[in-house]
Parts: sequence; C-alpha cells; structure tokens
Amino acid sequence: MTTPEQGGRRPSEEALESGQVFQDAQGRQTTDPGTAIEHADSEADSNEERLERGEVGPGIPQQDA
Repeated sequence: MTTPEQGGRRPSEEALESGQVFQDAQGRQTTDPGTAIEHADSEADSNEERLERGEVGPGIPQQDA
C-alpha cells in the first residue's frame, strides 16, 4: 500500500521550493548551485541573442505597431 503525498504536492515540487533542487526555464534540474548559475548564465546569453535578432518569444519575430 502506498502512502498519499502530503498536501497533494510531489517530492520534486517540495525540493524546488526548499532550494534543494534548482530548475531553469528549460527544465534542467540540478542540486549544485554552481551548475545552476551556469544554466542561468547560458539561458541569459540565449535570451540576449534572441533579442538581438528581434525575437520577442521562442522564434517569434518582433512586430512593429
């Protein structure tokens, strides 16, 4: 017999909320703060490149009003 999860939250959600696990917008997860920083820096660089190309979202060109 299995034990129901407390409050309906999954263990992975609790780990994220407690700071035991770091997750970026791409879904990459790590328990190492240094790796989390590398992921964030990589994501920031990607976002900067998209903005320089005029994209306002994933592959969406900016439209002038």
